[in-house]
This record gives sequence, C-alpha cells and structure tokens, in this order.
Amino acid sequence: MIRMGRKQGMITAFAKHSWQICCARDRNMTLALTVAMMCLGTLLANADEGTQSIRFTKDWRFTKGDPAAAETVDFDDSKWNTVRLPHDWAIAGPFNPDEDGYAGKLPWKGVGWYRKEFTLDWPAGSRIYLDFDGVMAFPQVYINGQLAGKWDYGYTSFRVDATDYVNLSGKNVIAVRADTTNHGTRWYPGAGIYRKVMLEIREPIHIAPWGVCITTPKVTDDSATIDIAVQVENHKPAEVSSKVTFTLIDASGNDVASASMDGTIAPGDSEFKQTLTIADPQRWDVDHPHLYRLTSELIVDGKLADSQATSLGIRTIEFTADDGFHLNGRRVQLQGVNLHHDLGPLGAAFSTRAAERQLQIMKSMGVNALRTSHNPPAPEVLDLCDSMGILVWDECFDKWDRTADRIHGKPSLQEHGERHLRSMVLRDRNHPSIIVWSIGNEIPDNEEGVTPERVKLMAEIVRKYDTSRPTTIGTCFPHQVAQGVYDSLDVVGWNYLRRYANHRKLLTEKPILYSESASTLSSRGFYALPLAYTKTDYNPGLQVSSYDLNAAAWSDIPEVEFDLMKKDPFVAGEFVWTGFDYLGEPTPYSHEAKSSYFGIVDLCGIPKDRYWLYRSYWNPEELTVHITPHWNWPDHVGAKVPVFVYTNGDSAELFLNGQSLGRQEKGVRSDRQANLAVGKQFSASSTRPSFEADLAGDDDMDSKWSAENDSPVQWLQVDLGKSESIKCIVIEFEKEAKWYGYELQVSPDMIHWETVARKPVSDFPQWGGSTASIHKTDIQARYARIEFDSLSDGNHASISEFAVYPDTAQSMYYDSTYDYRLRWNDVTYEPGELKVVAYKDGKQLGTARIKTAGEPAKIRLTPDRTRLDATGDDLCYVLVEALDKDGVLCPLAENQIRFQVEGPADIAAVGNGNPMSQELFQTNSRRLFYGKAMLIVRANEGHPGQITVTADADDLEATSISISSNE
Repeated sequence: MIRMGRKQGMITAFAKHSWQICCARDRNMTLALTVAMMCLGTLLANADEGTQSIRFTKDWRFTKGDPAAAETVDFDDSKWNTVRLPHDWAIAGPFNPDEDGYAGKLPWKGVGWYRKEFTLDWPAGSRIYLDFDGVMAFPQVYINGQLAGKWDYGYTSFRVDATDYVNLSGKNVIAVRADTTNHGTRWYPGAGIYRKVMLEIREPIHIAPWGVCITTPKVTDDSATIDIAVQVENHKPAEVSSKVTFTLIDASGNDVASASMDGTIAPGDSEFKQTLTIADPQRWDVDHPHLYRLTSELIVDGKLADSQATSLGIRTIEFTADDGFHLNGRRVQLQGVNLHHDLGPLGAAFSTRAAERQLQIMKSMGVNALRTSHNPPAPEVLDLCDSMGILVWDECFDKWDRTADRIHGKPSLQEHGERHLRSMVLRDRNHPSIIVWSIGNEIPDNEEGVTPERVKLMAEIVRKYDTSRPTTIGTCFPHQVAQGVYDSLDVVGWNYLRRYANHRKLLTEKPILYSESASTLSSRGFYALPLAYTKTDYNPGLQVSSYDLNAAAWSDIPEVEFDLMKKDPFVAGEFVWTGFDYLGEPTPYSHEAKSSYFGIVDLCGIPKDRYWLYRSYWNPEELTVHITPHWNWPDHVGAKVPVFVYTNGDSAELFLNGQSLGRQEKGVRSDRQANLAVGKQFSASSTRPSFEADLAGDDDMDSKWSAENDSPVQWLQVDLGKSESIKCIVIEFEKEAKWYGYELQVSPDMIHWETVARKPVSDFPQWGGSTASIHKTDIQARYARIEFDSLSDGNHASISEFAVYPDTAQSMYYDSTYDYRLRWNDVTYEPGELKVVAYKDGKQLGTARIKTAGEPAKIRLTPDRTRLDATGDDLCYVLVEALDKDGVLCPLAENQIRFQVEGPADIAAVGNGNPMSQELFQTNSRRLFYGKAMLIVRANEGHPGQITVTADADDLEATSISISSNE
C-alpha cells in the first residue's frame, strides 16, 4: 500500500519537473538534478503544494483470467502475483509449438486483472487523475468498485478522471481489467499494463493534460519566433483572476526569453497564447540536437496553481517533391529503420534503458530516422529521439480494422480516428524529432479500408491538432494513386520494390518517402553453402544465411535499395524493415519460428553481419572492417568458402594464413562468373521497337527484349558461336519469374533440340518473388532457347538477361553487391587465420582478423555498462560468449549456460537471438546460439551495492563480473 499526502506531493512534483527538464541530457545528470530539486522542497512548498505526480508502478497484484467481482473493494487478491509495472503477462510464456508464429507463439490472448491499494490525504476540491501510457487491450479502470473509465485502443495513451470515485482522505482500490481477446494483430502485441501509469494530483484550476503547444513558425540564423498556446481547466463554479508566465531556458541553464499575461479563467476550458522571440537560436539538428526548456506557470489568486516544463527544439522541416527532405534548409537523406514496440526478451513491457540501447545501436550504425511501426511509441522513446537527434515518423495505426481495435466496423472511423489521432498528436506534438504524422499502413481498399474520403477524414483530424508537420501513410498499392486515395495527404510513404513509380508519374508535386525497404532476412551467426542463387533461395533448415543475400519475396537486399536511393534523389530516404528482430512475423518460416529474421540486429541486440554493411555505407566517417563468415568449416577443408568484407574503405586485401588472396575494389566484378551469352547473336519470335533480342545478352539489367504483343507463343534464343559446356542458365525476366510458363531447350546444331527444364505459370509466392529463374544443367551445346507457352494475365514475354554459364552462377540481381561489399567468391578453406587489410584512397584504413577456434573451454561475459542506477528500472545487458583455450570465439558453440546474480539485482530476461528457440525468457539459463547469448540484469530499487554475475556450464570454465548499483 502507498500513502500520499501534501508534503510528499510537493517533493514528487518537483522531482518530476527536473526529469522533464533534463530528459534530453545525460542520465546521471538527470538523477543529480532530481536530488538537488528534492533538497529544495521546503523552500518550494508554498509554490506547488497542491500538485503531485507519482509513478504508479509498484505493488500491483495480477492474475490471468476473469474472476467475478474482481473490481470490488473487498475482493481477496492475496493469492494473486505481485508485479511491477510496466508488465507484459504473456512474455513469461510458455511458448505453444503448435501455434502459428505470427504473434510469437506466446499466450497473449485472454483476460487479465490488476489491483492496487493506495491511501490519499488531500483536501476537498483536489483533482485526481490516472494517466496510462498504454494498456493492451480494451482496459476498464475501476476505482473503489466503480467503473471510472475505459479505452479502446491498446497503443495510445489516455487519462482517467478519478476525482469522483476516490476517497481523498483514506483507502482506495484501483482495479484494471485488460482483455486482448478481440485485439487483432500481425505481430506480438504483448498483454496487460505494458507501459507506465502516473497518478496525477492537481489543484481545481490547472494546466490541461498535454495542454502546452509550442511551434516555431519563423526561424532564421538571427532569430526565432516561438508561439505558445496553453490550455487551462477550471473545475470551480466561478471565474478567477490568473496570470500565466513563460520562461525559456537554453541548454546551459540561461534564461533567454520570458513573458507573462494576466486574465480571467471562466469555468471549463480556457486558452492562453503568447509569442516569444529569441536571438541567435541554437538549431535542433540530427548532429547537434540542441534543446530548450519552456517553463509555463499558472498563478491563480496570487498563488502558483500549476507549472509545466516542456522541452522544445528550434528547427525547420520541409519535404520537397524533387529534392527529398530538408532540415534547417539543407537536404538530409533519411537513413531510417522501422522498429516494432516489443523489446525482445523483455516483451512489450516498456523499459527506457532497453529503448535507449536500441537507439544507441542504431545511431552507431548511421541511423538518423525512426518509423514507429505501426503505432505511437512509449513517450520516453520520443524523449530519447529528441536528445539523440533521431527524426521520427510517428504512426497511429496499422490497418483501420481489428488491428486498430475496431471490431466489425465499430466504432465509426470518424469517432475512433478522432479519439486516437488526437491522443497521439496532442501528446507528441512538442517533440522536435517528429517530422511527419502517419494515419496508417498498407491499408487496402476493402470494406474497412481506404477511400479518398476516408483518407481525407483522417488527415483533417491530424491537422485539427497540428499543422506544423505533414500527414502521410505507408502503402504498397500503386493502383490506389489513380483512384485519388492519396490526394489529401502531404507526403506518401511507399513500401518496397520502387512501388512509388506510379506516384511519381501521376502526383509529380507530392513528396515521396520510402517507408519500408529491404526486408532482408538472416539468422545471426548462421551461414549456408552454396551461396543463394536468388533472393528467395532459402535454406531448408529453418535458419536464413547471414551471407546477406536473402530477402522476403516482396522485397530486396540492402544494396538494391542503396542503388535506388542514388537513382531517385527525389525520394526523401528509406526506412529499413527492420532495425531489430521482433517477436512474431517469422518470414519465411511463418509456422515454425517465433520471431522475425528481418532485423539488422537480432532479438537480443547482437548485430548481424549486415549491421556492418549498413554502418560502412551510412556512417562512413567511422572505421568499419568486418569479415563474413566465421572460419570454422571442418567439413569444407579444400572446398570453396566465399568471404565477404564490409568496410567503409574502397578496397581491401585478404590473407589466409599469411598468403595473399588478392585485392578487391568496390565496383569491380572481377570475381563474378563469366556469362557466355554476352555479345553473342540473339534472335526472337518477335520484338517491340527499341527492345530487340540482342538486349537480352548485353549484360545490362536495365535493358530488355520484349515481344511485340502479349501472345504467349514466343521464343528467344542465343547462338554461342561454338559448342560450350553449359552448367547453368539464368533467365532474368522483366517481372517476377512466377508469371511466365516456358520450356528451356538446348541444341548442338539447331536441328536436334533437347528440353532441359519446364516451368508453369504460378501464383506463388503470393506477394512478389524473384525475377530470376536458375536452371542447373550439365550439357554440351551451342544453342540455348526459351519457348514461352503461357503467361499470367497482363504480362507479355520479356527478358532482361538470358545468361549462360560454364559453372553454377547467381542471379545478376546480385551485381550491386560488388559496389558496396568486397567479395572473394572462391576461397579454398583451410583452418587458421583470415585477415583483411582495408584501404581508402590508397591509404591503409584498418584491419580485421578471425581465427579457427578450438573446442569451447571458457565463458566470456561483457556488460554494456558497469554502473547502474538503483531505480528498479535500470538494466545491464551482458553479452555471453564461448571461447576456446586461447581466447578465440567459438562460432558454433551451443553450450547451455547457467547464470547466478548476487547482490541487489535480478535476472530480467535471457535470450540468444535464435528465431526457432522456444526456451523461456524468464529463467536462469540459456543455450548459446552460434557462440553467443544475452543476459539482462535489472538493478533493484532503493538498494545500491555491488552486483556479481556468474556464468558456468558443463565442461566450461566459469567466470564472474562485477557491476555497481548506485543511489
């Protein structure tokens, strides 16, 4: 039970203010200033004694199920579990191996109850509110047995006015019922009160929730105009005299502007408006995210009734149709990622430190933008983005159906959109990091889908509350452009495969964002041989190779997207799907796996190989030299093991056991298999003007042969000039290969033809697919020919390249990889040391080396930080690795590691990044996945001291590390 009175309220209120002031600064500085403000409590008692903000997260009781009368005051909850908020009831498991993997195989569906007892000691007239950052789903909030409020979307924040239901002097009981039964989702949503709750106590006259609105309509190098609007609530029956003061403080603590205004406040809602002007403003930017603090004080009858501190950044934004995105007058290429809201092994239960770590890892990779897919994030995420210089696409919904908690079209889109877009925009509008509001994602034009009228409705709701940023949507339906669906939006986001091409033709004046790109797939530490021949050539063993050559059928590998952004500078930039693996959506093994393969970083935050590819291109000022794969291939001695290097250099030399394997340069395809058909004589059944048969053999994927009409009876053939040994024929079609049915034939003399392959038209995969067909052969021939016999509706015979090889070969789709990574495709494996020396502009840049490891012999523990705050929320991520006796990482180790934590801390979760693993997250051991795992330690609240973490395993030498937890 917690007891709250006026003296404690004063201290807590100012502790909150100090956090708001300093949330953009160093975390230790925040703590120090909080303590300092608390020490000033006696001096400030009269100024704010009627205001209190309490983090309402401790000592809750929880049960899964729906017991009768659980909302009543005298209900016996003594056998329920004691939990701390934020809380995700499903993340503890167990996993259901028979469940489809779309939502993580976890038990998130059902009903859960939370209860908490607390005591108030406040005078009559005090206003009592409960602010929920997020509850999954359909929460009903009871105070002392009475329904005080409810909400109908699991991802938006809401306030419950508890004033009429609480005992201001005595015991109270809050009960919250969460019901996920009817929630629709395409990923793991979590379950329960998964974000923080605040108890807010206010005077009868106070600043409204999210009631301060700040804009910067005019910004130059010399000055900035800051417009302020403050909403005030008067719960008294008569008007009162008042004064509102505003003080603007810079990052150094200096007052740079102030103003005040007198007036009267009538019962109900009132608004105060003021304008400040400052000289020589410090701009908020991705490289220098300067923040100011505005303090708004409400004085009623000569006494301070309320105050609020709001961080703000001074900057200008502009999306252009032809030159992308501009921040403070200069073009900034958006290098963004999509992130779902779960935090891997922690589930949906929000943790500021876990989110901070995610963003730090992304920022180091070169990320400057975040899309909050597909819902508003926890508010702390936006605080972090403000302080770190990360631009934000703030998104409210996925679809407008059950995923938005609209059941059978109820409530109406207007009512639902008004409620939740208002929540998002009012809560988030003062964050300088936010550059665009999104009303949805990939919404089809079905019964609950998009129409021009519905899109306009949603966009206008956003503009009602903020006109300082554009509105957008993420979409993948090019046909909707001609229907006028997006005419009312300011910007349109497009997902995958350059689907924005039709937009560019028809909406030439409307800016474009690439809202989802890549969707490359990989499992950290796993490598499959031979290399993939096409992007959808997946390994049958339920892991995806980290050679970074596989993507979802509807998407592409990173280099294809890099090329696209170079080719189309009118696009503001890309948001990669996704920065981190997440629970659910485990394409391509949708039934078997529990978590995704999309992430650039695995579920635990361990970078995959392509992290270093992105870093080398997006963060070129920082040294990157990374070798792929590992060098433990006992079954491949004497066989070919390709080696890739990711570096911000332009070339590199590779050494195996001291012997040079040659130097490769970016942009040079010297190691690619030679195409025997290049420059040879082609002929065809028919041709369209400017699309002659020879264009199918010019080694250029941007040109093509096309038949003159859509008749399926067409053919194309090549004369190699002489008989050749043919081991592989690769056909690169204009569109997805699934749409073409044909026979592939070869001949030594144009008289005797042999059919070597047949392929019918197909509708698989459902979305997208490779444009290449790979046919392995072992034949001697001079002529090769494709005869079409069927085409899907709307297609005609058309081939970009008809390639013939004397050995197995990849699709020419992978040609772009030679521009961004360095490839040695024919390294003969032998154990030892692989070393690379990278160069830039002819000068040595850096080196990297990997070694063949022996048997696992010991454990290495590497904490991400060694000093924690004893807040009950701070975390330490400890990387766990197996080493051989010489200290070399064992990349194939899968030992079961046991953990013990001594001192004022607990194990928050364990994980290893394996999408197939169904080991519990909340336990004290974990099997290594390709040599690595992660232990997450949480410091206890109010108990500083030394923490000792020990790891041991059968047949491995145990090890320990120390972490300190501080006041």
